Amino acid sequence: MTCITDWDGRLEGMSQLLDLAAIETLPSFRQGPSIASAKSDGTLVTEVDRRTEQQMRAWLANHFPEDGILGEECPPQKGSSSWTWVIDPIDGTASFSHQVPLWGTLLALRRHSKPVAGACSLPALNLAASGTHTKAHTNADGETRLITARPSMLPLEEATLVTTGWDYFRMAGVEAAYPALAQRAGRTKGWSDCYGLWLLLAGRVDVVVEPLLHPWDIEWLVPLAQAAGIRVTDWHGEDALSPHQCIVSHGGPLHEQVAEVLKEHATPRVN
Repeated sequence: MTCITDWDGRLEGMSQLLDLAAIETLPSFRQGPSIASAKSDGTLVTEVDRRTEQQMRAWLANHFPEDGILGEECPPQKGSSSWTWVIDPIDGTASFSHQVPLWGTLLALRRHSKPVAGACSLPALNLAASGTHTKAHTNADGETRLITARPSMLPLEEATLVTTGWDYFRMAGVEAAYPALAQRAGRTKGWSDCYGLWLLLAGRVDVVVEPLLHPWDIEWLVPLAQAAGIRVTDWHGEDALSPHQCIVSHGGPLHEQVAEVLKEHATPRVN
């Protein structure tokens, strides 16, 4: 991918947007459980989700009015520039609504329809990750570390595999994939949503599998993975910029073993 030298303040803008989102989300999270309702795709939403995305969109309209916006809670907004912001105000709404701190705000920045920068902030845990397709890092309690792939030689039978939960396999109509993984993996943990992906970037788990994704769930990760040499594929094991079903790992034989289990359950590829 071509190196981008002129971001016109957008990388700094990503950090400012995440700070703005935390101002909206963190006090509400600390006040008590939030009422969540189910959307047509089975995922949850709260008024805090909607309010936060509206605030983020208003900030973007003021600072980058020519850019497009794709967000989870509001209709897409077409821009006149080559840039599009992809927003998830609260990834992990179920955790947020139950006062479980495994939620975060996600941002991806596309150029010519391809994700080239991304960021994730988990403010209740003081964790973050950010970067571009050339360099990426994690942050934990103020300590910044460069993300680098560490390919695992572990077989699947000894690996720690993370997925958000069986209910997503049910919603995606691929229930049989879950026991197929669980029977093979050494450990299957529900360290969910963006928290599970942050753990993967930090080298704390071996592989993440998700059966039902939208662009705002996964595109933030893609540039960071490209920079670090981390593999992001669909369930067929094919590299993907915005997979609807994902396998994410540090590479090595483990990734291929997971793909071998999942490919028979994968949705058809769209050319």
